[in-house]
Amino acid sequence: MLESVISVLRQIPCPRSQHDRLNVALGTVAVVGSALLLPSAYRDYRIFRGYGDGGVPNNILGWMTVRTLFQPFGREMVSTEVYVQRIDATDGHGKGHDGYLTLSEEQLSARRRDGRPHIGPHVVPQRQLTQIPDEDVMERFHSRFDSFGLRNHHLVKFQQSNLEGHAQALFVANHLPITDLATCMQGEIAHIHSGHDYSVHAVLAPADCKKVIDAGWGQRHAFSGTSAMTFLSLGTIPNIPSEYLLIYAPRNDAEVDTVMEIISASVKFMTGREDVR
Repeated sequence: MLESVISVLRQIPCPRSQHDRLNVALGTVAVVGSALLLPSAYRDYRIFRGYGDGGVPNNILGWMTVRTLFQPFGREMVSTEVYVQRIDATDGHGKGHDGYLTLSEEQLSARRRDGRPHIGPHVVPQRQLTQIPDEDVMERFHSRFDSFGLRNHHLVKFQQSNLEGHAQALFVANHLPITDLATCMQGEIAHIHSGHDYSVHAVLAPADCKKVIDAGWGQRHAFSGTSAMTFLSLGTIPNIPSEYLLIYAPRNDAEVDTVMEIISASVKFMTGREDVR
């Protein structure tokens, strides 16, 4: 493409006046800039479209909104100092240093050898682009998630996600007292991104957040711990706390077990109950 642009530029007559030279210079910058930037922008748009349904429209308007308005508010997503501070400050909140996760070191470390999946470059929707599970694993995982929710109807209910309208999410059951953090999340606990990669968003105890991130099983949302979500949505979407994590998609049955344990820990934390079935 660049060779074609140069060929066209060579056919332009040499400008004689300073005004003409300025016009040609500006035109050249515009043409070359477009030739270089448009393919990159189109590739970025194709990635965005590939996410499928999410918290923003999956079209060019949604893409432009994310890139121009949302992207500057994103933060880094894998440091754990915030959880150390919260563990020390909460004096038992979320079971302190213990948390609710009951995974073995082998389960927690299973992902370290492969590294983290590549996450899309857009702050929303947050999706992984690599290490996508096979369809049969997706189906078994979704079935396990649904069965878990129905089996634990004394603690949770299914409802459309506040954050991602396409997804059915687990919420704190109506009859349970609601914690401050659950109030912040409007009762939402966890949901699966079943339209794309089968990753999960879940709210975990601070100690469990640290375990999951250190083990390479997940990361924060780019808006976690900020007021960006409420500000950008004009108050229609709740702020998301630092404990709101992306859990990477399980790639086999053993990893499905691990992710379901993480979801179970999320339910225990958000409901304040440990009688999870």
